[in-house]
Amino acid sequence: MPTTSELEQLLREHDLRVTRPRVAVLEAVHTFPHASTEAVIDAVRGDLGVVSHQAVYDALRAMTGAGLVRRIPTVRFRRWRHA
Repeated sequence: MPTTSELEQLLREHDLRVTRPRVAVLEAVHTFPHASTEAVIDAVRGDLGVVSHQAVYDALRAMTGAGLVRRIPTVRFRRWRHA
């Protein structure tokens, strides 16, 4: 499991702004491989407290575009894993 500093560096290396929600989302995806979006949201809320669904979806979208995470196609749920 990468440290917070390592996660922050990964974001910077992929030209993404470092924010607490982005770090928490990336940590959740590393901690819970193949997690559903809801599981990522729950993990981020456990870490940060209050965070909107939209903030998590935005972070996942930005990280997917940057190649940091991948969306795993499934029939029922969106699932995510680190790249």
